[in-house]
Amino acid sequence: MFPITTLEFTIETQYPLDLGANPGASIRGALYEALATMYDTGAISTRDNPDNNPVDWLMRREDKTADGGDKVRRPFGVRPPMGAPSDRTVFALSFYGTGHDHIPMVLSAVDAMQTIGMGRGRNKFTLHEVVAVDTLSRQRTLIINGVGEQVAPLPTPPSAGAYQRFADMLNPNGLTVEFRTPTRIIETRENNAGKKEYLVKIPIFKAWVQRLLERIRKVSEEYTATPLFAPFSELKPLLASVLLVQDNTHWLENWSHNRRDGTDKPTSGFIGQARYEGNIAPLLPYLLMGQGLQVGKNVVKGAGWYELVYDWRTD
Repeated sequence: MFPITTLEFTIETQYPLDLGANPGASIRGALYEALATMYDTGAISTRDNPDNNPVDWLMRREDKTADGGDKVRRPFGVRPPMGAPSDRTVFALSFYGTGHDHIPMVLSAVDAMQTIGMGRGRNKFTLHEVVAVDTLSRQRTLIINGVGEQVAPLPTPPSAGAYQRFADMLNPNGLTVEFRTPTRIIETRENNAGKKEYLVKIPIFKAWVQRLLERIRKVSEEYTATPLFAPFSELKPLLASVLLVQDNTHWLENWSHNRRDGTDKPTSGFIGQARYEGNIAPLLPYLLMGQGLQVGKNVVKGAGWYELVYDWRTD
């Protein structure tokens, strides 16, 4: 496993903060604007040289040799605020592998965003606190208080051993998953005519967990010294055997406007709770890790955030 650090930001505004239909995309856009103003050198970064242009490396780096297209997976994800617009808003950013090195830069950009404003009407805000949230235990550690003082260092992210030990405490044969934001899964199937992509509209276990395992591998390739290769040949037969026994999800139709090219792109996905049964034990460390990594398309816009409902082992 590789390190994942999740920082939760609580901000306060004079009026309810309206981030529109795609709050994750609004947060990502506001962060990018602040970072570009403060740190963009105009240079093109490379995989091994983030310091050449840290904004390009973090937010928009491309790689013509990348598997699956030019755009590489970003070293961070967004968890958008939940619920109706309010004068107190909570959102989170997760940093993966060497993305952790850019946390000080991002914190300074969020500080600048207080006067730049965010959302409709450029609502200015006050940063109330920054809390580190443990991927496994969900323990919260106050890092920055209401007057901008750092009161504690960033906690050490869970290790590979910690994921396995936590997995050993959970029910090995049943799993409930809460998909908190739209999860958009594309499945590739091969037939006589070749490969074709299909949009998966229900939370079939094999479809989204296969994408998760691929995401773990590709993110680790980009942002760690030692890529993490899950034993896919051993895990693949398990994916199809785990059954969706209760589906309380629904499809949420949504679109995000890209100001750079003027296009509207789908951010739709399934959302809600699903229950699975089967031999889940070997997959649990990866599923636990996915809580911080998120899954599917549009993670940097807040999609694919899920949480496991912890069902503790009784034997």
